[in-house]
Amino acid sequence: MKRVAEIAMYTAFAAFVGLLSVWPPYTNLDDDRAIISLVFSHAGKRVSECRQLTQEELNELPPNMRTMNDCPRERHPVRVELRSGTEILYEATLLPSGIWADGKASIYRRIEVPSGTHKLFVGMNDSGGADFDYEKSLTMDLAPRRNLLVQFDGQTSEFLIR
Repeated sequence: MKRVAEIAMYTAFAAFVGLLSVWPPYTNLDDDRAIISLVFSHAGKRVSECRQLTQEELNELPPNMRTMNDCPRERHPVRVELRSGTEILYEATLLPSGIWADGKASIYRRIEVPSGTHKLFVGMNDSGGADFDYEKSLTMDLAPRRNLLVQFDGQTSEFLIR
């Protein structure tokens, strides 16, 4: 009798947990919304170019510090802009990581937008200038509850939109 009661309690508990896994229903987006995810890590260009040291400058350095080139570590911030038509969805200046400001700038941003047709533009500047060094424009039809991924590929130096 004790075993039957124990099995009944475990069965009731498992049924309750199973019920909670499907009820109440959960959706992370409304039926008329979509998400654009902007995700990448990119190192800006160096603030100044490497310069070759003269023989006199090399002689002044300790032997273990002698290298032919003096390369500064600091990098430019990365400026990113994402637009849909004329509306700016995201705009930021991302600072380089690291103590010496010599690492990659990283972004992970999810932007909720209405579903439908969008004329998207994404641009990035990594050289400190006013214009975008990399940009991409396209027209996309975003289905309801779709997640559009925008990445930057450092190998090909272009934006990938999936």
